[in-house]
Amino acid sequence: MFQTCRFPRQRRCAFTLIELLVVIAIIAILIGLLVPAVQQVREAANRATCQNNLKQLALACATYESEFKAFPRGNGTGSPTTAFQTATTSSDSGASWMFLVLRYTEQAPLYNKVITSGSPASLSTALAAGIIPAVLPLGRCPSDGWQLDIGKYCNYVGSSGPQCNSPPAGGCNTPIFQQYCNGVNTTASGVPATLSPLTYPGYTASASWGDTKKTADLRGMFCRGGARVRMIDVSDGTSNTILLGEMLPQYSEFQRYTTYGWVGGNDISQGQTIQFINWPIDEVPLPGPANYAADCSNTGTYNQCPNGPTHCMWNWHVTWGFRSRHVNGVNFAFVDGSVHFISQSIDHQTYQYLGCRNDGQPIKAGNW
Repeated sequence: MFQTCRFPRQRRCAFTLIELLVVIAIIAILIGLLVPAVQQVREAANRATCQNNLKQLALACATYESEFKAFPRGNGTGSPTTAFQTATTSSDSGASWMFLVLRYTEQAPLYNKVITSGSPASLSTALAAGIIPAVLPLGRCPSDGWQLDIGKYCNYVGSSGPQCNSPPAGGCNTPIFQQYCNGVNTTASGVPATLSPLTYPGYTASASWGDTKKTADLRGMFCRGGARVRMIDVSDGTSNTILLGEMLPQYSEFQRYTTYGWVGGNDISQGQTIQFINWPIDEVPLPGPANYAADCSNTGTYNQCPNGPTHCMWNWHVTWGFRSRHVNGVNFAFVDGSVHFISQSIDHQTYQYLGCRNDGQPIKAGNW
């Protein structure tokens, strides 16, 4: 008699629906924890790159000052169609400070192409030839991903400090920040009357819009009128005075509605400290409105400023402030070449003193 051997039936294993849902939930939680960490690492790298760009530009400005005994002017005295004569501070043909320091940022070939673009050479000639505007390696902050392929846009602007800035007439007439330049509210050009008493002691009112060739009427380091600033004019100290800062071209009317962009004109010369850091601005889609007043009053055909004139991009009184994509602050380069991240919650009086080069009340690094 043979004995029959019984082998146990092999059991087939499988996940239940509940087990599968638990695994998916765990994976989702892990991804949720990982993504913010990756984003933080990426932003830290972008911010470091942005700071390096500012440092290189600040050192280029210092090298220019060493060679020509003055910092590059925010804007030249001539129009962009005026012929170049020399590369010095006495004849820059409407070129921006950034164009003038190209030779010190490994962009000498681009600089030379512009100044030899025709006979006579000019920004307009170079523009027609397609030489400018070009995307600059140091011109954009990687944290700002807005239209990086358009060469005229730039994330870095010169600081005019607590410079007065009269708003345009009409619907944009909202001078909410004028008090911080110690000037009387007005929509007129020129130097407004100085407030009495001063909002912040140490400086008087200054030329509206930075339209001045007089260094005494410029509070910071650059202005669109072309005033020259020497190292000796920075009496508060190079480590206590802002030279350059960040700007978002998406919310900057003087960059978006321009022909030359960073190359020439006043487009990157008038960053101001009177506005709060990262003051929110309503974007105005292209093409721009027919006039400022209708747009800023939010009653015109375009109806493009839903939050009113105090946040309207066409109101240059509010749009010239420093802003960035970084969380809660902006990177600034100081005259000595150092770069600092300044929180948007900084005491506003302290901020004005960092922007003004000669208020007699220097704020040392680390005390803000």
